Amino acid sequence: MTVDKSFLIKKIQKRETMIVAYCGFTGMPLVVCDPETFNDQVWIFETEALLQEFAKKYTERKVLLRGVQYKNQQFLTFFSSLFTMGVNELVFVDEGATTTIELDGLVKRPDYSKLKKEQVPIMNPELQLTGLYFMQEAARPVPNEEKENLKDLEEELAANMVKGKYLVGIELNEGPESDAEKLKNKKYKLPILKNKNGDVLQPIFTDPVEFQKFAKGKNLKAIGVPYADLSKLLVKDAKGFMLNPAGYHIMMPKELLVGLSKRFS
Repeated sequence: MTVDKSFLIKKIQKRETMIVAYCGFTGMPLVVCDPETFNDQVWIFETEALLQEFAKKYTERKVLLRGVQYKNQQFLTFFSSLFTMGVNELVFVDEGATTTIELDGLVKRPDYSKLKKEQVPIMNPELQLTGLYFMQEAARPVPNEEKENLKDLEEELAANMVKGKYLVGIELNEGPESDAEKLKNKKYKLPILKNKNGDVLQPIFTDPVEFQKFAKGKNLKAIGVPYADLSKLLVKDAKGFMLNPAGYHIMMPKELLVGLSKRFS
């Protein structure tokens, strides 16, 4: 039987604020796979106290959660961004009940069917989702043998990495040529990062949301690059790439690029 959740939707839309459960390991909303429906969920709370009660079971597993408050004018942007994460369900917890609602029942899924192929934004929701699940488990400060399904999560993440097409940030050189000419002639610089060990890494991104987190305030443009071509962009001394550095920040060393290409070819 289909349950009419229009009242809940209106209640959510009229709220002044909401609190979203974020995972300390990823800096992103906690994702939860419902054990019965297998829906991929994000949990939202009416009050901080309700979040803290929910967080107790995660604290026992050495997973630290925090609440991020969103104001009403931020709701639409936040809910829409969940599509890029592969999330398909929201769980709302208030003093009276815990209720689920499908994401596309609250906000419309973006429709790119009328756009030309080159205009469709690059997104990798399966990769984002498996990356979040992997990091939520892999980063727990417990022995590896206590980490649940870690090998399966790693295998799924690796397969999605190879299938992915990525956004790579570039800084175009100054000069009279058009942007298109500069791109064609590779007249651009590639940004780099350094980890705590001093290793040089290059940032890459699963989608425009992750790119904008990193590029805000920087003079960067993005180009799309399939997995097979990533190694061609490695600069001298680079150890590899950092996937979504402002999100779950997964390192992809250049040895991994070669190994996964052979493994999943």
